[in-house]
Amino acid sequence: MNMRVLNYSTFVALMVSTALGYQFLWGVLFLYWTVPNFYSGHAFLVSDVRRDEDPVLFWSVQGAWCVLGLSLIVFDFFPNFLGASW
Repeated sequence: MNMRVLNYSTFVALMVSTALGYQFLWGVLFLYWTVPNFYSGHAFLVSDVRRDEDPVLFWSVQGAWCVLGLSLIVFDFFPNFLGASW
């Protein structure tokens, strides 16, 4: 599949799911973003964060993306998990 078509399709899917009140696709995207970062040793926060130069910040960012991604997925499919009421 052409990457441009994939990017546009993903953007439309994210916007439609958000408009319908579903956040799980954002969670999937956050988790997807972490995978290449583990291999490359680079993450992006406001600027490039390199694992070899700042390991604490790199792993903190990776952990935050994973927790945020999993939270968005879990809270969409299990809205009463941990007493969440949204």
